[in-house]
Amino acid sequence: MQLQHAQASTDSPGVSSQIAAFIASTRYVSSPARVEHAANRAFANWMGCALGAVEDESVRKVRQVALHLSSSTQSSVVGRADTLDAVNAALVNGVAANALDYDDMHAPTLIHPTGAVVAAALALGEARSVSGQVLLSAIVAGIEVECRLGLALFPAHYDAGWHITSTLGTLGAAAAACVVIGLDAAHTQHALGIAATQAGGLRAMLSNSCKSFNIGKAASAGVMAALLAEANLDSEPDVLEATFGLFHVFGQPGDPEALTRDLGMQYVITDVSLKPYPCGIVIHPSIDACLELVRVHGRTLRAGDVRRISASVHPRAIELSGRPHPDSAIAGRYSLQHAIALALSRGSAGLAAFENAVVGDPELVALRNSMVVTGDRSMHPSQARVALELNDGTRLEHSIDHPSGSPQRPLTDAQLRDKFMALAERALDAHVAERLYGLCIGLHRLENVNALRQEWAAVS
Repeated sequence: MQLQHAQASTDSPGVSSQIAAFIASTRYVSSPARVEHAANRAFANWMGCALGAVEDESVRKVRQVALHLSSSTQSSVVGRADTLDAVNAALVNGVAANALDYDDMHAPTLIHPTGAVVAAALALGEARSVSGQVLLSAIVAGIEVECRLGLALFPAHYDAGWHITSTLGTLGAAAAACVVIGLDAAHTQHALGIAATQAGGLRAMLSNSCKSFNIGKAASAGVMAALLAEANLDSEPDVLEATFGLFHVFGQPGDPEALTRDLGMQYVITDVSLKPYPCGIVIHPSIDACLELVRVHGRTLRAGDVRRISASVHPRAIELSGRPHPDSAIAGRYSLQHAIALALSRGSAGLAAFENAVVGDPELVALRNSMVVTGDRSMHPSQARVALELNDGTRLEHSIDHPSGSPQRPLTDAQLRDKFMALAERALDAHVAERLYGLCIGLHRLENVNALRQEWAAVS
């Protein structure tokens, strides 16, 4: 498909028109069973992450400002009794879902798919009292739009410095919001245009609190785009392919036809990873390799016995997480060296391990100093190899082809429930958390999504 100027011939529908038509139809089309299952799991994972970050400092600051700005009570702040307008609720909940770096990931594009999409859909879903099935359809559509755009523009868009979850998440959030409202294709095209002109976010923010703010802002912008389109605000209807539109500014897709190929038949959501570790996903293969070494040799392996650590990874893992000496907890979640040291010394890389470990701990520093990390272009980003040389000359090695949590090695339903409960119990009583998990994993059966907020309504 040849990208055309917005004023060019309209004999055949352009990509913006085709995507808008898909979004508009999603509300009325049942998803295949495996897609529905994946969406329920993704929603439960998102909810757990948002609940786990209720007391996070960055979330608290954003919530404080949002409460000051909002006088409406139509949408809830996940895990709290606070209520806000839909735009600000999407902002706060989008920040919360990403704050712990535990949210889902579409590894081929490095997009956190549910972050902005679910925050936007839930905020508007509460305001409009939609069913769980409508919310689920909105989530599926939003993820499809943002990740298909990501597949078209990655890696050039990302390498240019754009925070891809934020830029394309804005359009994904708008798509989800349009499904919730029930906009027709014409209004949806304008919503995509309104979203695209708000899209932004810099990769420079990945090691500070604005990383999560980027995602919250994408969610709120998506809600605003749908509401403005519903109010008949117009925009460039062919915003993707128009001159000075999204592709013109953010990068031309390498395979434009792939954007709409099998649209509505093949779904990206089934390719989404649910993280077992709260850190950058490029680090996960190395963590798995270390934990396997500890599991097999744990009775004899001690951190003090390690003389040298050699790790071979895809070069992008070093680009994104090559921080030998992180200086903060956030930076530690984006440090390959810190995660390897943590996994070897603690035998864990879960949330508690990351939160309880001080990045300047002498044992962790010593392990990081003994480490050599090498980029290997022959390796896939999902692969890693870790070798240990012990003081007595013993060499131990393990390789990973696909990390746990990936589509090839997905979390079991039991593992997802355990993750949810560990996070949710930071905000809720265990019995309440258990009930809420049941509602989330059975999202498609809910008659009204406001049943979710009732589970945390008494939380102050």
